[in-house]
Amino acid sequence: MKRIVPSIFLIPLLLPLAFSGCGIKGPPVAPSSTNPAAVTDLRAWAREGRIFLAWGSPTKNTDGSNLEDLLGFRVFRQSRPLPPSPCLDCPLKYEAVAEIDVEYPPPEAQVEGGRVLWRETALKTQTECTYIVRAYSSYKSPSPESNPATIFWDDPPAAPTKVIVRSEDKALRIGWEFTPRLVTGKEMADFSGFNLYRRGEGELFGFFPLNPDLIKENRFQDAVLENGKRYYYQVRAVRNFRGTLIEGPSSGVASGIPEKLTPPSPPTGLVAATQKEGVALRWNPNPEPDVAGYNVYRREKGESAFTKINPQLITEQYFLDKEADPQKTYFYRLKAVDTSPARNESEFSKEVEVSP
Repeated sequence: MKRIVPSIFLIPLLLPLAFSGCGIKGPPVAPSSTNPAAVTDLRAWAREGRIFLAWGSPTKNTDGSNLEDLLGFRVFRQSRPLPPSPCLDCPLKYEAVAEIDVEYPPPEAQVEGGRVLWRETALKTQTECTYIVRAYSSYKSPSPESNPATIFWDDPPAAPTKVIVRSEDKALRIGWEFTPRLVTGKEMADFSGFNLYRRGEGELFGFFPLNPDLIKENRFQDAVLENGKRYYYQVRAVRNFRGTLIEGPSSGVASGIPEKLTPPSPPTGLVAATQKEGVALRWNPNPEPDVAGYNVYRREKGESAFTKINPQLITEQYFLDKEADPQKTYFYRLKAVDTSPARNESEFSKEVEVSP
């Protein structure tokens, strides 16, 4: 059965009027060939308890000429109740649900870079919704129908809870809890996965999730991050309702800072020698590229604990202990320190002894 779209566009039909002795001409009439071309990339999806539509603005007229006077779009919706509704055989028709002026879009629409985004909020559960859009120009001349976009709508899943973020080197591990239920509290049999959203400090959460595919488990590793920078996360559950992925409300926001937790390897090659100015220490450079420097620890013979003796991190592989008494015996050890915010410190190097 052919679909019928109600005409809501007024196309002025201006006929020339002939008068005796003179002719009065009306305003110019828009030929049908200069109507905007049809939108061909309309798509619909469900998120945050709403249905979103997106499409690209046509750039040509139906005759192939450039479209230079696009004014806006009208959105039409056809709603069909799902079984066991008693009105399955009710006649279906499209109704206009939105008009979007490209220069002054309404609050529920965004127009940017030749793309249009519109969100539908007047929704009924257990409904099949099919949408089309038509562009119009300064003559109010409508385009042909767009491709249809069909979506099945029902209650979304409940929000995940207890989101926890754990730090790793250049990565964060995010975990959460979730019970497969709808926002109404009913059990959910068509749970499909999770979407994870991330933002940086001072940023907004993106419209699309971090994960390209649905996350099937209650955890995710976000890798290749910048150490020392804070990241924020939200999680949303997704159900597959008759082929439509319906995303539920967001979890609470949790944040974490990736940082290196693995310390450098212990320094090697430590040697010590008594000099006139004190005890000179030398050692090999550590192989790790992120070593910021070294700490020197000393204990006097008869003492049980080592004490750090350098007031500041040593950035070279040399240190002169000017406080050492040349008449006493000392033991020295080193630790390497990395550049991470945690300033991870290695295990002790092998100790060396210096005697008078």
